[in-house]
Amino acid sequence: MKVAGATGIAGLAGCTNNSGAGSDDKSGGKTTLQFWTLFSGGDGKAMKSLVDQFNKEHDDIQIKRQRQPFEEYYDKLFTAMTGGNAPDLAVFHTTEIQRFVDALQPLGDLINGDTSSAYVDSIWNETKFDGKRLALPLDTHPNGLYYNKDIFEQAGLDPEKPPTTFEELKQTANTISSETDKLAFSPDPYNQYFVRQFIAWQRGRGGQFLNEDKTKAAFNDQNGVALGEFYSNISKKWNWDKADATAERGTKAFRAGDLAMTINGTWYYGVLQEQDYNWGMTKPFVAPGQKQKMTWANSHTIGVPNGGSNKEAAVKAAEWLTQNSTTWGTDAGHLPAAKKVLDSDKLRNATVWKKTLSTFSEMAGAGELAYMPSTKNNENYKRPVNQAIAQIYSGQLTPKKGIQNAANEVTKNLKG
Repeated sequence: MKVAGATGIAGLAGCTNNSGAGSDDKSGGKTTLQFWTLFSGGDGKAMKSLVDQFNKEHDDIQIKRQRQPFEEYYDKLFTAMTGGNAPDLAVFHTTEIQRFVDALQPLGDLINGDTSSAYVDSIWNETKFDGKRLALPLDTHPNGLYYNKDIFEQAGLDPEKPPTTFEELKQTANTISSETDKLAFSPDPYNQYFVRQFIAWQRGRGGQFLNEDKTKAAFNDQNGVALGEFYSNISKKWNWDKADATAERGTKAFRAGDLAMTINGTWYYGVLQEQDYNWGMTKPFVAPGQKQKMTWANSHTIGVPNGGSNKEAAVKAAEWLTQNSTTWGTDAGHLPAAKKVLDSDKLRNATVWKKTLSTFSEMAGAGELAYMPSTKNNENYKRPVNQAIAQIYSGQLTPKKGIQNAANEVTKNLKG
């Protein structure tokens, strides 16, 4: 269905009339907007709070939030948007927007005059596709380097001085390996999303992941192979981690206090607040050969499907939700995209700001965010790279062969 959505959505985009999932109900002078999200857990609670606040402050517009299962979300959204049952508002990751370009309402003539300057530039720039502004950014959720301060102390290291370069990472990880019985470092605690930081580190070395027109892999070069060797050395040569790419193994070890350092996103804040050890977070610029500081990032955005009669109200709601998103930072742990929220006393006085968001905000402000390329089917490149690096990590493939296999498969998929 993802492939069909990429090729078939243009012909059906103009057919949506919001007759099903969406709503044209204006009874009593009130417009009810159907809003699809994919959030659960802490994210779901934070979004519910945000929508409840909007509804409390607005008499003319009310939002009805509908949560769809995460794994089925984009396929269900495609079906709704091409079958005449589109919601009035929907959440899109920036890396998924390309699939829906022809079925989203361009926002240029509908947004408030101040909206274009309301968001952090590096996040705002990711919501424009084919020359059209197609969504408003709610946040960015980059990767950071999380570390266990208690293990640092056990190893005789300063818990307030995490590594900030490859050489510092190597020295720190070697010390932890020699002085404790803990695992030192895992670059992906889930062993399922290696492609995220690989893309960022590839760009940091001066390389590119895909060619300019996104038809061919560009990472099968000395930079890509060097990073493949880095992943291999972590688990085999240096023994900082086990040569085991079992899903979730790293995050289980980190949560249990058995892994000293790992790379993860903004959402990890809520998870670690439940742990009984001291932890910290810093910028993850620790791969070898980095000429530019870059970390993986993605954003949740809010878009307006084409064809609905409530588009003005929908855009007004999207502007409010994305520009009054303090609870999205304090409760969900993501970095709000709106400048006024980032500058607010409520956010800056929150624990999450001190623990993580101040660091993420520095990276966003400096333009150090590497977004994955948005294609019509992102699985075309994500799956082959994740699989190849997992095989490199577990010793099944050499770095050169693994990177070459992944590049060949990505190119084949993009041209297919």
